Amino acid sequence: MTNSKKFTKKELRSLNLRWIWNSQIGWNYERMQGLGYLTTMLPVIDKLYGDRPELKQKALRTHSVFFNTQPAMGDIIVGMNIAIEEQTAETGSGLDVAASIKTALMGPFAGIGDTIFGMIAGAVFGSIAATMALEGNALGIMIWEVWMVVVLFARMKMFDMGYEQGVKLVTSLSGTMNALTEAASVLGLTVVGGMIALNVKFPLATLKMSLGIDPETGEEMFNEFNLQKYADSIMPALFPALFAALCYWMLGKKWMNSNKLILVVVVFAIVLAFFGVLA
Repeated sequence: MTNSKKFTKKELRSLNLRWIWNSQIGWNYERMQGLGYLTTMLPVIDKLYGDRPELKQKALRTHSVFFNTQPAMGDIIVGMNIAIEEQTAETGSGLDVAASIKTALMGPFAGIGDTIFGMIAGAVFGSIAATMALEGNALGIMIWEVWMVVVLFARMKMFDMGYEQGVKLVTSLSGTMNALTEAASVLGLTVVGGMIALNVKFPLATLKMSLGIDPETGEEMFNEFNLQKYADSIMPALFPALFAALCYWMLGKKWMNSNKLILVVVVFAIVLAFFGVLA
């Protein structure tokens, strides 16, 4: 491992601007910002691994996977990962750390960034600008534009902060890189697991078995079997986890892609609902 820097300040700023420009370009439902992230990192990959095909191929795969966070907060992650890979370029060991950091931080950073740069900023500056514009004051639109400029400079500082922290992460904790990678991986898996439990819905139906006619009321009696209750008693969110694992397994097959998988899920849900398995 070497501590020599391979990127100049000009190159780092160029990478920062590449992320600002590319983060939402090429956005898609399969990998979301993954293509923008890969495009941002191409100069890094060429410079650090250009003469080593195996590491370059690994880097291309690593940086093209699913990634989605609030774009401004993504500047911190990009800066950290560039610094980590820069300091571990000889062995390429930083690629695994970078992948784990991306997975671990993109969710929490998205929540923070959406609140600061989306809800709060939009509500405060947007409402002021709109009110002034409705009153015929041209300064209303200028307030919003000034905020955009402030955000642009803030994003540059956030990138610098991420890069500086990434360098410290590698130089001061070089002896604990494996533990750091494992910890980040566990955190990332925890975040993904939480997203599955909250967002993947697999509501099982309540089965009814006829017990015959009640001699007193003349109405048919049923014995209800709550499938969801029994599944939750085994493990909460058991079926969402199994279903997510099945989808993940299918996406790894050559004959499956995200569009086909969406159709499979829709048909699967309709069939299960038709037979009364899903609520």
